[in-house]
Amino acid sequence: MMSTGVKIIIVTVALLVMISAVKPYYGGEIAIRLNEPTNFSYTPSDYSNLVFYSLLYENLFYLKSNGEVFSNIFRYYKYDATERTLVLDLKENLSFSNGDTVRVESVKLSFDLFLDMKIENALKLRRIIKSIEIKKAENRVIVRLLYDNPGIVALLTAPELVLMSGGRGVFSGMFYPVEWEQNRFLRLVPNKYNPGGRTYLDGVKIVLYDYQYPDIFLAKPGLADNAFNEFNAGIYQNIYLGFPAGKVSPNIQVALYSLLREFAGDIDMEPLNALTAEDESPVTLKIKTFSDREARSILKRSRVKLYILSSLKDFEGKLEEFLKRKDVRLETVYLNDNTLVNFMDSAQVNYLLLVKVFNKRVPLEEKIKRIINEMSFSRFDETYLKLVNELEEVTSLKNEEFLLEHVSRLIEKIVNDGLLLPLYQKRYSLYVRKGVKDIEMDYYGRPLFQRMQIVKQ
Repeated sequence: MMSTGVKIIIVTVALLVMISAVKPYYGGEIAIRLNEPTNFSYTPSDYSNLVFYSLLYENLFYLKSNGEVFSNIFRYYKYDATERTLVLDLKENLSFSNGDTVRVESVKLSFDLFLDMKIENALKLRRIIKSIEIKKAENRVIVRLLYDNPGIVALLTAPELVLMSGGRGVFSGMFYPVEWEQNRFLRLVPNKYNPGGRTYLDGVKIVLYDYQYPDIFLAKPGLADNAFNEFNAGIYQNIYLGFPAGKVSPNIQVALYSLLREFAGDIDMEPLNALTAEDESPVTLKIKTFSDREARSILKRSRVKLYILSSLKDFEGKLEEFLKRKDVRLETVYLNDNTLVNFMDSAQVNYLLLVKVFNKRVPLEEKIKRIINEMSFSRFDETYLKLVNELEEVTSLKNEEFLLEHVSRLIEKIVNDGLLLPLYQKRYSLYVRKGVKDIEMDYYGRPLFQRMQIVKQ
């Protein structure tokens, strides 16, 4: 029979083992390779930016890959179908990175800034939300809907809907920047006021140059390296050639498209023959091209000014080398993603390189709506409005055959009208060194850093 003293010793040892097993290790800096951002204003225009800004800004809601929704900002939230209202109760004693208090006015501002964006996620919510009210005494935000929508909380998990203070250099996420050496690195340190709690890490170093083996990096799926775990988030990034003004020479249009298609190999991207992903598209696009000699001959005397989103600036050097090798002179102008729409209201942009990030999980018809609503600019006429409205109706019928037929017509019209021509696609996986643990991906393909730790050697 076991003595009482021995029992106590065994229980104590067991408890110590359990505590040591669950106790998190604080410390260490993670190095992650990303493209250099333009600034700290939220612009999730490509996959690299989607990851980067998730470190600096706190989302109102998160959606995990398993469908679980959670919030670090609200202590309570409930949707009332009868009243068509979503009640959001803010947690007490929340602060931004500079120590300023997070108030219900901050949440209202964050909603307003998001709903003012010219993106599909914001447009979708604008069709649903009737008003957003605040009750200071109760620390409460009330979202009133135009009609019953039980999926409203899931819609509020959009990556662009983040907690904003309205001030520059003020952040709400896990980290905030303390050092930026352009073309080399960005250093982030933990935000002690982060609503989700202090991260276990001492910091994150964003590597901005081609350093091959940081702790975390984005690359093509299927990279064979035993030192890393691969997280395939189902993310792909498409690059398109757009013609916002509409009135361009057909020959120049085809020549520029032909030249840029040839450039695919230099930027490690696959040629794209669909508007979204080829394995999900109901049609394979056959777009006219010129020979290399014909394209160069036309472009040599065309004086084309090619506008390019700044999120594509990482291949600027390769594009210059390619054009020099082809003996073609194009004037290239890089535009800040945040100011693109305002710039196009004041200037004529004939040729524009655009980038869009898509999630494999999102239905094809939703992606086509994103393309039309976010990339057609002033060329979105009544015909397209009618087709998009019809797409909404067909989607509600739950008839796959009708849906694919309608989507096919839309895709062909977009290309035949010269609205957009698909150029390249790059698929991504996130690679994490095996010494880093407790990382998971959300529904939108972003790594969640909150519980990430470096294994103590």
